[in-house]
Amino acid sequence: MHTAGDPVEQPRTDRTAVAEFVYDPTPSDYRTAVRRFTFGTWPGRRGMMVGPVVGLGLAVAISQLKGFSPTESAFVIGAVTLSLFFILPRHLARLARQQYEDMEAYGTCRTAVTEDGMTTAGGPVAEGAPLSSTIDWQAFPWYVETDDLFVLTTSRTRIYFALPKRGAQDPADVDRVRAVLDRHLRRL
Repeated sequence: MHTAGDPVEQPRTDRTAVAEFVYDPTPSDYRTAVRRFTFGTWPGRRGMMVGPVVGLGLAVAISQLKGFSPTESAFVIGAVTLSLFFILPRHLARLARQQYEDMEAYGTCRTAVTEDGMTTAGGPVAEGAPLSSTIDWQAFPWYVETDDLFVLTTSRTRIYFALPKRGAQDPADVDRVRAVLDRHLRRL
C-alpha cells in the first residue's frame, strides 16, 4: 500500500479528480486515527477485545489444567489483566508510529481523490523520482471521520490511511471527499 510505492512522475490528478489534498503527515494524525477507530467503532473495539479475551481465557485454562488453588488462579488472572493494561496502549502506539513512518517517507503528500480511489505522491527520493501509491476503494471497507481527519482502514491488516482535512485546497473539497467516501465506503 503506502509502505514502498512505485516511483512515478505525477499523482493521478486527471479530469476525474474530485479533490486534491496537500499536507505533511504528522504523528498526531496517526495517533488520532488509530485511537478513533479502535475506541470509537464496533470493528475497532471488537478487534481490541480479541487479545484480552484470549489472554484471560488462556490464564483460566492454565489455572484449571495445573490445578491451581483459587488464590493462585486469582494471581495468574490478575497478572494477565495487569499485563494487558500495559501491552495494549503500547501496541496501539506502535501501530500508529508504524503507519506514520510509512507516510513520513513521502514528505509533503499530494493526495488526489477520485471516483476510482486515491493516489498519494510525495517528495523526491534519492534518484529524484517521487514516491506514489494508488489505493482502490476495494482496499478499504469503511472509514471514520473526525473534526480534522478522514480515516480509512482495512478490515484485517489494520492499515490506516489518515487524510487530514487541513490539506484541502478548497474548503468545499472536504464535502466532496465525504460524498465520494459515502458512495464507496461504509461510514462508521
